[in-house]
Amino acid sequence: MTATKEEIVFEGNGVSSGIAVGIALKLDSHHRVVLKTLVEDSAIEEEARRVLQAIEASKEQLHALKHRLEEKVGPEHGFIFDVHILMLQDKSLIVDILSIIRGQKANAEWAVRLATDRIREAYLSLEDEYFRERVSDIENVVERILLNLSGNQPFHWEPLPQDLIVVARDFNPSIFATMDLEKVRGLALERGGRTSHTAIISRGLRLPAVMEIKEFLASVSTGDTLLLNGDDGQLIVHPCAERINRLRVRLEESRRAGFEPDSAAEGILTAKDGVRIFLQANTELPHEVVAARKFGAEGIGLFRSEFLFFAHPQGFPSMSDQLETYKMLAREMAPHPVAVRTLDAGGDKSWAQPGSAPELNPSMGLRGIRMSLKAKDQFAAQVEAILRASVDGNMEIVLPMVSSVEEVVEAKAVIREVRAGIRLPDSRTPRAVPMGVMIEVPAAVLTVERLAEEADFLCVGTNDLIQYLLAVDRNNPQVAHLFQPLHPSVLQCLVRIAATAGRLGKPARLCGEMSSNPFFAVLFLGMGYDQLSMNPRAIPVIRRVVRSVAVRDARRSRICHCPGNRRVSCARNHPPRTHGSETVPPRAGQRGNPHWRAANTWRIRRICPSWARFTG
Repeated sequence: MTATKEEIVFEGNGVSSGIAVGIALKLDSHHRVVLKTLVEDSAIEEEARRVLQAIEASKEQLHALKHRLEEKVGPEHGFIFDVHILMLQDKSLIVDILSIIRGQKANAEWAVRLATDRIREAYLSLEDEYFRERVSDIENVVERILLNLSGNQPFHWEPLPQDLIVVARDFNPSIFATMDLEKVRGLALERGGRTSHTAIISRGLRLPAVMEIKEFLASVSTGDTLLLNGDDGQLIVHPCAERINRLRVRLEESRRAGFEPDSAAEGILTAKDGVRIFLQANTELPHEVVAARKFGAEGIGLFRSEFLFFAHPQGFPSMSDQLETYKMLAREMAPHPVAVRTLDAGGDKSWAQPGSAPELNPSMGLRGIRMSLKAKDQFAAQVEAILRASVDGNMEIVLPMVSSVEEVVEAKAVIREVRAGIRLPDSRTPRAVPMGVMIEVPAAVLTVERLAEEADFLCVGTNDLIQYLLAVDRNNPQVAHLFQPLHPSVLQCLVRIAATAGRLGKPARLCGEMSSNPFFAVLFLGMGYDQLSMNPRAIPVIRRVVRSVAVRDARRSRICHCPGNRRVSCARNHPPRTHGSETVPPRAGQRGNPHWRAANTWRIRRICPSWARFTG
């Protein structure tokens, strides 16, 4: 591919490794994409009429909005909409749009996008900051016209070409459920972060992704050639041939990327001192079971079932629809367990019941077990599907977003009632399946003893636990640096959960991004966790780490001094202090603190001599 325009390099945060070259597919704030379609001669004037009607409707809407704003805050603020109205009254813009429709026999949506892209590029070429800032006004006008042209209908992937790089302001992870993964090569987003759900899924799919790219959308149009570098956190628009050739080897390596299965993946996994450790897979999409088996997962520790709902046209799949998926998972992973987390929509996994009003703060709204107990018929349908699938394998139910014992008791009553009403073909009632609870909010940590008494096992959701514990929105780039997995409060919670589970004889499974990190894996072994659930592709590396570590050493030389050892005292940007022959962590979390990391890497190397092989 050769670039005909000047190359532009944008820096961002590489959240999923890999390199890809492809064609930009630009989604607007409604996750729409504008494609060019050929219009028959007989329909050209109808397209022209459509666009003129959409422009008139847009002007009427803006006049109404201006009037309402002036009534509320005064006439001096109405000028905000005047700029948009003037753009819509620009005769040269209208003539340009109509000439594209008639000259290129193009659809109205494409003509609007192409004509306004020309204006946008002209504004960006000016040195005057005032005119450059008007680009956002152009985008707002375009979105309003497109909305009046096509409504809010989702686009279809069938007519799209291969080798696409999706570019957008943000990206709802529910789109993964309908996306044609054979056509998409990467994601480039203005928002998001490493621990966002979209980033987690991208890593699971080995899809290169760069997020937190500042103010790049105005410089990208659908069809532009892009080079996405998830390793270095770069997006290059109109990459030159020399740059592409320079990265050709890495591009080929990226296409073949993926850990090869261990020859030692089969068999029982034990630590160096013989302690039994279980490594399981976190999955979101049904086909990820292939990767789970390939990389030696001993079960699916967490199947995030909300993606079955995102992909369903009616919003809530029937019991039989779900049963088909759960039976497949049970058969593919047998004799290992499959833990299905019941519907947990909210936060960055938005899903709403038909007819429900949008929530101002979905992360703390009607999600998880709260939604299930409100919509009990739908919850019962999902539970029935899981129970029926248990005939084909070892199924488990996991309740998300639990904050009180009463929620667990009420959910157990629903499960018992559903089970009692099921009759299998041989007139049997399905066997009871283990039921676990997610420990992912501070209230669950503080009441973990009572929750463990009601549940068969505990699942620790580190991603949400850190977010709620530290009051940090992990998708907000302004505070993302405060998302600290090794914050003292996080460590104390993890120790408390493991100690409680051990005392009560209940398994504790640690899920979330932290499990995929060799640095953290040794820490968790020292805390007492023997079940880690992670991205399937991280399993081979963590398996080698586990085999190189003696759990007794990890427990005796715990990396962070938590209750029961020494008081946690960390502080960001302070070098490590020494206490005798040992290094004591600084006074804050690990994030952004090379001193802390260096000191504790040395301590891990003492426990795990082959550490360098897993982190280099």
